[in-house]
Formats: sequence, structure tokens, C-alpha cells
Amino acid sequence: MKILVTGSTGLVGSRFVELSEFKNSLLLPNESEMDITSADKVKEYFSQNNPDAVIHFAAFTNVAEGENQRDDKGGLCWKINVDGTQHLLNAIDKNKTHFIQISTDYVFSGSKETPGPYAENHAVDLNSGKLTWYGYTKAMAEQSVKDMLGDKGTILRINYPVRAKFSGKADYLRKPLKLFDEGKLYPMFADQQVSFALIDEIAVTLDKLLNLKLGGIFHASSSDTTSPFDAISYLIEKARGKTNVVQKSSLTEFLKTANNPVRYPQFGGLSVEQTQEKLGIKFRSWKAVIDELVKQGIEV
Repeated sequence: MKILVTGSTGLVGSRFVELSEFKNSLLLPNESEMDITSADKVKEYFSQNNPDAVIHFAAFTNVAEGENQRDDKGGLCWKINVDGTQHLLNAIDKNKTHFIQISTDYVFSGSKETPGPYAENHAVDLNSGKLTWYGYTKAMAEQSVKDMLGDKGTILRINYPVRAKFSGKADYLRKPLKLFDEGKLYPMFADQQVSFALIDEIAVTLDKLLNLKLGGIFHASSSDTTSPFDAISYLIEKARGKTNVVQKSSLTEFLKTANNPVRYPQFGGLSVEQTQEKLGIKFRSWKAVIDELVKQGIEV
């Protein structure tokens, strides 16, 4: 089986490449070999390589920069996340190719009116005014998969992916740990609900999906939620042996003065119950995720 992986050098994709049981079957084109924003380049690559499966990690993920491109369908955020996904879908053999779209909890608003943690079958919010522009583009990409492939397409949502070591990009846990080491850690929200995904478990989930050839919507995340304040306090205690060193702040108060409140989903997180049942796997709790990263020798 030939498996095409987009975004194979990124934070999540590179770890999947390291851990997957299919590592010897992976096609790993770089941007010069297959630019997903070019329909012609994508078609050319597919005609030459004819993959049996596609795992689509590649995405524009800079939420802040995405907001600067809001409503701009000519901007990179839209061109990569929406057009790029559509180009891949147009190129695959829809009767043969298993397509796995990597998505995000940012397709949900995280609002008080419709709070998480969100189940796999929770309806995506398609109102761009309630989502970040990044989240909206990912929601549109999900819709393209559903429209083109129906139940045969696979969507795997992940949130705040974390790993022990990666020099290319900081993540949800290693960034504040680095700031703590530098004496620059800012107060953390104590009233925001989040979960985060151990990338090692994302890799296991993807291997399961490839083996079982399952379509549908799945989630990979910690099995429970926490707040940034509690998560970073626990991380610093376990990784640095320090307690009572993190200051609290309030997202509720911050949002009263924020120019763009949708940038900060307050009640997010993903539920993984349906995925665990369908795939026969068990995701770690958020504390167990941090324990595993510390065990692996977390580096900032």
C-alpha cells in the first residue's frame, strides 16, 4: 500500500512518519515536488505515483495570521486549507483511495452557548463569524471531504498536538515551559476549558484507521479537559520540580477588552468516547499525557 502524506515535515506529520507501522510505505513529497495550492502539480504527482491512501496533514495553522486574512479567499490560509484540500480530492481515485483529512477542534466555536468537549457527531459551526478564520477554513475543508466522499472519507480531528521533542516548532506545552525557563511566563487562564493531543497517540489512531480502512469522523485528544493554568502548573511541577509558580488570569475578563473574541474559544476540547469504542483504543488523560512527555525527556 502506497500512502501519500502531506505536511510530513511538520510538528504532527514528522512524528507520524517516525512512529507509523507503515513507515516503509509512505510517499513524502516536499512542496517543490507537490504544491497542493496548484491543481496541476497535484494531478501530475498523483498520475505518477497513484497512492492507495492519503493522509492530509498540510495546513495553514497560524491562527493570528489567519485573522489578518479574514474573508480573503485569495490568502494563503484559504488557498492551503480549502483549495489545497479540494485539489487533493479532485485528484484521487474516489473508488480506491482512502482519504484521511486532519482537522481541528477549531471547527467549533468553544462558546458558552455551545460548549465542548465536542463529540465526533457534533455539528460543525459553518458561521464564519463564530469561528477563527483558520477554524472556518478547516470547517470548509471538512465539508469538501463530506461532499466529495460521503461516508467513505475520513476526518480525524486533533487539538493542540504535543510531543516531547521537535526543533521546528514549539507546541502548546513546550512553549510555556520554555518561557518559564526564561523567566518570561505570563499568567495562564484558569477559566478556559481545553484538551490536547499526544502526537504519539495520533499516530496510533492513524495506523488503526489505515488498517481498518474506516470512513467517518474520529477524534484524537486527551480523554479529559483541563485549564491552561492547571496544565502548565502540573507540567512545571513534573518537569522542573517547582510548585505554586504559575500566576492565574481570567479569559472571561480578557474577552471584555479583546478586539476579536472568537480568537479565544473558552469552552473547547474534544470528546473521544466514540473513537475509542470504534477503534478499540484508549486515550490518556491530560495528566498522563504530560507524564509521558516528561518520561520521554521533554525538551524546549
